[in-house]
Amino acid sequence: MKNYLIFLAFLYCGWPLLLPAQNLKVLTYNIHHGQNMHDTVDLQGIANVILATNADLVALQEVDSATSRAHGADQLKELAALTGMYTYFAKAMDFDGGAYGTAILSRLPITAKERIALPGSRDREPRIAGIVTLQLPGGDSLLQFVCTHLDAGNEPEDRISQATALAQHFSNTKIPVILAGDLNAAPTAKETGILKQLFADATQGAGLTYPSDTPTVKLDYILLYPKHRFNVTAASVVQETVASDHRPVVAELEIKE
Repeated sequence: MKNYLIFLAFLYCGWPLLLPAQNLKVLTYNIHHGQNMHDTVDLQGIANVILATNADLVALQEVDSATSRAHGADQLKELAALTGMYTYFAKAMDFDGGAYGTAILSRLPITAKERIALPGSRDREPRIAGIVTLQLPGGDSLLQFVCTHLDAGNEPEDRISQATALAQHFSNTKIPVILAGDLNAAPTAKETGILKQLFADATQGAGLTYPSDTPTVKLDYILLYPKHRFNVTAASVVQETVASDHRPVVAELEIKE
């Protein structure tokens, strides 16, 4: 009885109870508009990778929506039907009779969506970040999940500007952020370093990602902010060599309250 009264007094004083950590599996994948290494558009192949990893959150780059190249298909809608996940498409530009950009698949309910344009040269492909706010299970905690795809040019200036804009955008956020995507930069590049000043790299040491058949460089990342809110329990490059020209990257995370 004495212990029970102490417990009631603990609650009455309003001390917070520690909630269990949230476990999430995150995947980032540049899907090359669904075109595999045999030059065939095969969204089922992409869906198979997503399903095999059992990911909760998926960041997709190079996604077509109703383009002639995709034979008019809404690629995100088709992937949602194949995986049973919530969706958000963030258009980077009009392209080939439709749209082209990044996309997010989520097993968690999406409570808000946002698209931010990133700086870049006028003669370069426009770059953006798609952002969703998610409701974590078992409480009122929120999470932001970001998908981006930085400039692919040989010179780093645009990527540096884009990385700087992303770091500035999220530096004062009050909720945890997972930023995933194709940075088109090696781990030692200046632009990657700018992001790593704010974010922890969950995929550090996971391996090379491009090109998928014989990868020579890491371009694809899963980044975490703030660092103290996350534990990385596993991270790896999926050994998929056909479905796209990039290999997907997956991380298992623990989000601490």
